[in-house]
Amino acid sequence: MLMRGRGLLLALAVFFVSLGTTQLRGQSTFDTCGAEGSAKRSDVRAINRKKNRDGFPTDAQINRAITFNAMLMAGENPKGFSEGDAAEIVAYCADVKIGSVESVNCGAKDHWHRDTHIELTLDPNDSQNETKILVVEVTPRFRQAMKERGVDWSQQALRDKFLGRWVKVRGWVFYDALHADESAGSGNEKIWRGSPWEIHPVTDMSVTTRPANITVETPSVRPSTGTDTPAPSGGATVQCSGTTAKGKRCSRMTKDPSGFCWQHQR
Repeated sequence: MLMRGRGLLLALAVFFVSLGTTQLRGQSTFDTCGAEGSAKRSDVRAINRKKNRDGFPTDAQINRAITFNAMLMAGENPKGFSEGDAAEIVAYCADVKIGSVESVNCGAKDHWHRDTHIELTLDPNDSQNETKILVVEVTPRFRQAMKERGVDWSQQALRDKFLGRWVKVRGWVFYDALHADESAGSGNEKIWRGSPWEIHPVTDMSVTTRPANITVETPSVRPSTGTDTPAPSGGATVQCSGTTAKGKRCSRMTKDPSGFCWQHQR
């Protein structure tokens, strides 16, 4: 009987350790949408797992070397931090908008089940300067998690509370390779952000005061990552029918019969 009891305790311990690991890796399902979303490509499924990460970072997990400028200026393989680190940065909230319909959220169209894109800068005068914008994102999973804590993170509430204010943002660092060719320093003419580096998902956000002695930096040209233009399938070449997070039509060209480029394929 004693051995059975020990065996049961061991099994429960393994179960909860496994559960904790699953949550850390973003393997949970939220409102029928799994961590990989509805993506078909294996590389996009891997990216979606990172975007849908669960778990709140502790103070001890925060990498204090990660600042706004460190993320803005970093290349794909920076020194001092890496994807998956926890970070806490202070910046000015230049915009809050609903994210596009994406595979990461299984193509959901309602605001509650789509990401919220929050654009940050270090100088309010740079609010319209795409080269100096960092994007951080609130995911549906954390929108719900905050609701369960009594905090309203609906799209409208986030905009009402943080737009036009200095904010402290905490969460998990993520390199969005899908937007590398739309970031400053990529060499492309059409950009809408300063860097592919994000805090995504955001796990905490609060209003704060403007830091003293701010230094604003601008990214230099980054080398190509080799992931910008995947080879499409046969057929006529057309402009992608997808919509970017800015609400504009995607500038990529595609031969896919769906009419969508590799990023916006449903």
